[in-house]
Parts: sequence; structure tokens; C-alpha cells
Amino acid sequence: MFEIKTEILDMKKLILLATIAFTCYSVNAQMGINKKSARDVETLKERPLLVVLMDEDEQHGKMKNYNENIQQAINDIWTFSPSIRFITKEEWKTVYKDKDEAKKYAHLYYTEKMLQANAPNNCLLIGLAEKKVVTHFVFTPDLGLADLMLSVTNLQKDLEIGNNYKKIVKEQVKLSSKFLKDSLEHKILYIDEGFVSKKLLKGIHDIYDYQYEIVSKEEIDDAIVAKDPKILFIRHFIKAQRPTTQNGTTESMHFALKLVYNASNLEVISGTGAGAEIDIKDIEMFIRLINY
Repeated sequence: MFEIKTEILDMKKLILLATIAFTCYSVNAQMGINKKSARDVETLKERPLLVVLMDEDEQHGKMKNYNENIQQAINDIWTFSPSIRFITKEEWKTVYKDKDEAKKYAHLYYTEKMLQANAPNNCLLIGLAEKKVVTHFVFTPDLGLADLMLSVTNLQKDLEIGNNYKKIVKEQVKLSSKFLKDSLEHKILYIDEGFVSKKLLKGIHDIYDYQYEIVSKEEIDDAIVAKDPKILFIRHFIKAQRPTTQNGTTESMHFALKLVYNASNLEVISGTGAGAEIDIKDIEMFIRLINY
């Protein structure tokens, strides 16, 4: 009888691990890159990084303050490259056209438009300057400082992991579980009011015994910029696949996962589920990780 109960318990752990792995890390959702792109990572890591700024006439609407924000985000977070240089688009074009010069650099830039067979619209991209197809990209529809800090962090972590993400899932889940057991009672979970379901508002106090606040996106952004050690927050991670062409139409599939981040270092603590709405089931899945 004891052996049967042990097997059931082990099976529950495996199911939990599989669920967390899927919602957090599977389908290359955030951790790592594909094998083809991974071949370029070591080369990219050895090269100076050219960060391409926007022209002045492009910085309006959501692009307002992009140059200031991307410079601050890169300077604050990026350690993957041996050196960093911020350049104008004209300087970038000069490097790009010179094949020998291009082979000396990696480049990082933003695109609002979909780049056929390369990257979806509204993405931060990184790659080897002489190649048309970039190594990796992160869907980044919002360009505030906090949004870019999160995207730059996600981009760097993916490159550091390469295509070995499957090997670290189990270790990551254990580390996250220990972190929550040790510190969750001292943390405040920020939940974005723009995505909260009615069921969550009614029922969260019955299942969540720790501190939480329903807040605005701006309050979460402030915690990110301040690297507030007290705050955990839930935010969507949008996976956008490389564009494919079918019947003469170029498209890119997007889907959303909800991840719990640590505001102090933007580490992913847990996945909660797919979709846009933050529901009671997302909190339940988060809690399960504590008892893994």
C-alpha cells in the first residue's frame, strides 16, 4: 500500500513539473533558442554589439523616448557582449553595406514592421551584422523603460541558455520552489488590474495566504525600474513565431503565457497559464509550486 501511495505522489510531482514546464518554458516560450540559431550564439557573444537608435523623426507615439529608454535598459542589464556601441541608422547602414566590416559586429535593433521569414512586427532583434536572418528576437509591443528592461533581460537569458533549455527546466522549478518557500511571506504579489477576472477578485483571499495587491501596469513598471526587492509580479510573455508565407500571405502566430517575475532581478519564478486573463486557476498553479 505504501508503494502505491509513493507512486501516486511521484506521479503528481511529474504532472506538476510537466505543467509548470509547459506554461513557463516549453515550446521555446522564453528559455533558450532553437538549434539553428544556437550555432550563431558563440560568435555573437564574441563581437561588439551595435545598438541601433531611432531617427529623431521616428520618436513619436509609442516610440517616444525610445533612444533614451533602450540606452538605459542596455547599459543597466546587458552583459552578454564584450562591448556596446550606440549608433545611428545611417552609421548602421554603412556597416551593413560593407561585408568585411559587418563581420566584425553583432547588432540589436527594433522593428515595427514584420520582416519576411525573419521576425514578426514590434520586436527587439539581435543577430550577426552580416546575416539577413537574426539570431533571436523578443516580441516587444510596448517601449517604456520597464518594458524594454524586461525584453532585454529575456533576450539575454535566452542567448545564455542557447538550445539547452530542456536540461534546466527541472533545476529551475526546484530553485523557484525553494525561493518561494524561503521568501514568499516577505513578498507582495502585484496583479495587473487590467487583466484580472471577476472570479479572481472574489476568490483570491480564500486561496492565497500571502500579501498581494491589484495594481496598475504603471505601478508594476515602477517596481521593475526600481528593482524593488519586495515585489513579485505577473506579466504576459508573448511568444511570436518567425513569419511564414502561405498562399501569398505572410503571417506570424502569437500566443500569450503569464509568468511570475521577481522585480529585483527580473528572474522568472513561475508560469501560471496561457491566455490574457489572470484567473483564480493561475494563482492556484502558482501556489502549487511552493509545495513542489
